[in-house]
Amino acid sequence: MKKVGILPNLEKDKDFAVTNRLLQYLKLKECQPRLSMKAAKLAGLEEYGCLEEELYRDSDFLISLGGDGTLLGVGRKSAPYGTPILGINLGTLGFLTAEEKNHAEYAIDKVLAGDYKMEKRMMLQATIATDMERIEGILALNDICITRGLLYKILEFNIYVNEEYVDTLRADGVIICTPTGSTAYNLSAGGPVLKADAQIIAITPISAHTLTSRSIVVSADDVVTVEINPREEADFTVSADGQDAWTLTGKKVVQVKRAKEYASIIKTNPQSFYDVLRQKLSR
Repeated sequence: MKKVGILPNLEKDKDFAVTNRLLQYLKLKECQPRLSMKAAKLAGLEEYGCLEEELYRDSDFLISLGGDGTLLGVGRKSAPYGTPILGINLGTLGFLTAEEKNHAEYAIDKVLAGDYKMEKRMMLQATIATDMERIEGILALNDICITRGLLYKILEFNIYVNEEYVDTLRADGVIICTPTGSTAYNLSAGGPVLKADAQIIAITPISAHTLTSRSIVVSADDVVTVEINPREEADFTVSADGQDAWTLTGKKVVQVKRAKEYASIIKTNPQSFYDVLRQKLSR
């Protein structure tokens, strides 16, 4: 009996209608559906609740119910265990999700029949450091972003790749992204679209205050180091996938490299990367 974790976005499935529908369908397919303790209690389905670590570690696969943001959060938590994720789109764009909610049962059938493609998506690992403190083990599937704080002071960055000096930027921030994240904030900031299975990293300034500042694409084996020199002790934020964030002040060094973990994304739709790109970005 396959164990299947269901992870709903509580804002997009407020009445748990889709969650309940898929839970009953999985039972019909002789699977063992599971929810987090929090979701199970809110849905009145306590008998399906389990500890979050067990949900991510012991499930045969996970169903992410929401948009890309939901899947990003599930991806960071599941990556250490290598548990694959089937994304069902309850949002708008849905670059990472396999199917829309009306075709969720069809997607589940394909997974149970072994009729799917597994995509191993590269992730980033970041470390924030000063002489006095160190924050390690920050994981991101989309991007690591360094952005200015509430006082709207321009930030100054020294960029290094493999300890080689690249440039000094004065900008509102900088995005360091994976190919998966290239169609997110990076795209809005004028960065390049990267093919999802490429092994590269893009470095894109946000609203740079020079005419010559452009994105740089480097190898996934390179290590990107950003020295932040905030002016007048202004605060700034370092964020992972726009979800985990640290607000900081003073000079800091952020080092970003390829993570050893991968996010395992299940694809049941035969559309190519370029098909998805045309469809999603023409809306």
